[in-house]
Amino acid sequence: MNTLKFRRAGARNATLALALALGAAVSAPAWAAGPAASAPPASQARASQPVAVEEDVTLFELVPGTVYLNGGIGKDEQRQMHQDARNWPLRMTFSDKSNNEFVAGVKLKVFDGSGRAVLRLKDAGPMTYVQLPQGEYRITASYRGGMLSRMVHVGPKGLDANFHWAV
Repeated sequence: MNTLKFRRAGARNATLALALALGAAVSAPAWAAGPAASAPPASQARASQPVAVEEDVTLFELVPGTVYLNGGIGKDEQRQMHQDARNWPLRMTFSDKSNNEFVAGVKLKVFDGSGRAVLRLKDAGPMTYVQLPQGEYRITASYRGGMLSRMVHVGPKGLDANFHWAV
């Protein structure tokens, strides 16, 4: 199963977890490497190490303290997520077309009652479950240029929120 879980991780730890889960290489920030005395001279580092290029691509933006589960691609992942759904207060699904086909690649933002972002994902879906306290939330979801927004109340039994684009 390729579903990723993040449990109260800081943005750096979540980035590392995501990269490891996807099998990607991670370039740690300079401050994580230790004291500057242990680093090779800049001229030697340039010659012997690959150059890290910063790209303007972000897979997700985790808000520290938010726990979520994102996945549901394929019947096995869908079945496993449905079995665990009762443990997640906010359960969102994303679909399009007249046949309710699941979609991924949704830009998702969840805001609490005071307008503070509690979750931001740039590649959500087709199913996203979030651990949130009971209360009022505003959710915005964008897919292929269409944005859906709604106010929801997460109560004691949780909430299923379905977002459907007619594209």
